[in-house]
Amino acid sequence: MTQGDFIDYSRQKTVNKIFALLVVVTVLIAISLKLSEPPDETTIVVVFLGIPLGLVILSSLLGAGSKRAIDYKAGKWNSRKVSMSFSEYEQMTEDYEDAYGVLFSHKGDSCGCCLLLIVVGFLGIAGCIYDLALTGGMLNPLFSIPLDSIFVITIIYIIASVGSFIVGFRMPAIDASEFFKPILTGDVYEFASELNTVPNIRASMDVEIGEREGVLTILDAEGTAHVEGLPDAVTIRVKVSHSGFAYPYLVGTVYKGAKVLPIQKYPAVNAKYPAMLEFSMDDDVTVIVARFDIPKRTSSVPNISKKDFRALAAVLAKELKKNYDEAQQ
Repeated sequence: MTQGDFIDYSRQKTVNKIFALLVVVTVLIAISLKLSEPPDETTIVVVFLGIPLGLVILSSLLGAGSKRAIDYKAGKWNSRKVSMSFSEYEQMTEDYEDAYGVLFSHKGDSCGCCLLLIVVGFLGIAGCIYDLALTGGMLNPLFSIPLDSIFVITIIYIIASVGSFIVGFRMPAIDASEFFKPILTGDVYEFASELNTVPNIRASMDVEIGEREGVLTILDAEGTAHVEGLPDAVTIRVKVSHSGFAYPYLVGTVYKGAKVLPIQKYPAVNAKYPAMLEFSMDDDVTVIVARFDIPKRTSSVPNISKKDFRALAAVLAKELKKNYDEAQQ
């Protein structure tokens, strides 16, 4: 996979030049303030602590601006759907990450900015103490007092600016929703892959691949399972809701299946929580939702194990087969 001509970096280069100029000018200003005679304690605190902390915030904003300045050239993607195993999908997502990972949004890195503020604050305080010790004659300089000050300022400012720029750059995504779709990962993928180990269920990944000018991308991906011995008109899909904990459930459908009433059943399942099957009709489709009936009030955070989830899937597969067989009679 390569990015081809549909990604335009021209505006990003301008933002990056502004960032580089900002760092150089800020370092020169800080050095000028520090080397001014006589440097007082207020100047030392501003140079080693105040300006670097402000630089963290400004650099992170410029980093985000650099990512947003990457332009996507819209165009038509020729799509095709393929079914693949979970191992094949994992290899594809690795290749996808290698090719386009720099353009993704990594919102989990937002705490990195707070961490940088702490690190830079610590380095700034250490720089203040070190410089005061030098000027007070309590420490011998490594080179000379001016050179030591320049060295410490440069190190702190580079860490503050470059580190926060990288964090800011990673957080947003480029504006290309038709090109980049979120890769199916996390809880949904993990529970979907568990279906592949349930007897009488065959699970796979349905991936929509887009192609444009010889470049490939993943337009969409979904884990889908079918019951062994039944046509693909009988499907099982995994859904996961998050309301304080991961709550997986299964949606089974039978196209032109046997008619059912909107009722609930509680099959016997060897699991921590009682299992529930909810039946309904959607035009010509029979829908059976399988989930665990979690008590509204619990003494601990509910947790549905992979073992219990597989047991629930096995019960759903039997119910889908029963419904399909009834429809064929």
